[in-house]
Amino acid sequence: MSFQTRAQKDLILAMDLVGDVRARHNEEVQQIYGGMCHNFPVMVRTCGLCQAIAFSEDKSASDGDRGTAHKLLLSHVGKVLGAQDKQLLHMVRSADVVTYMQYTRQLLDSWIYFKRFAVSILKAEAGQKE
Repeated sequence: MSFQTRAQKDLILAMDLVGDVRARHNEEVQQIYGGMCHNFPVMVRTCGLCQAIAFSEDKSASDGDRGTAHKLLLSHVGKVLGAQDKQLLHMVRSADVVTYMQYTRQLLDSWIYFKRFAVSILKAEAGQKE
């Protein structure tokens, strides 16, 4: 029986999800998503997890590549935090303070891998499209 650390699980999840963005979406979506991978942790630290998710929820309603990239981001955040489809914002918003802090720490810890794979898989550098 083999066990994996949370970091190993996060790495595998990020690699699979970012690789899926590369395989299934056009280059514009890839670049926008890659830029958001770099900026999302900054938004979480600046505004809080709930507001960062609410911002992406609002932007995901738009049509086109930007809306698609925000939908992908929300889906991936939900997978990291273990949220069911369309329940991410409610789950985070209704969490008690300790759970909210755990969600924030878990997301920030795992998002390091999303940033790294955005660079290596999507070739999206920090400061590009967001």
